[in-house]
Amino acid sequence: WAIGVDSDQYKQEALAKYKDFILTSATKDVAKAVYSLAKSVEDGKPETGIVRGDLKSGEVGLSDSNPKFADDAELQAAIKTAKEKIISGEIKVKSS
Repeated sequence: WAIGVDSDQYKQEALAKYKDFILTSATKDVAKAVYSLAKSVEDGKPETGIVRGDLKSGEVGLSDSNPKFADDAELQAAIKTAKEKIISGEIKVKSS
C-alpha cells in the first residue's frame, strides 16, 4: 500500500497505473488557506508566520477515493474515532 500526500493521489492521472495500491492520501485544502490569507489581508490583519491547518477547521484530512479504503466500515469507524479524539485533544499529534 501507498499513502499519498497533499492532494488525493488516487485521482492523479499520472499515477493511474498505481491507483489500486494508493490506500488514501493525507490532504490539505490549499484553496482554503490561500483564501484565508487573502481575507486577512483584505481585513487589514494579515496572517503572518506559520499558520497550521487542522482537522477541526477541515484544512487537512484523509481522502476516501479508493473503495478498498472507503468501503471498510471497521477502518472508517476507527478513523472517525481517532479524528474525534484528535479534534478534542484527547490524542496529541506530534509535529516536526
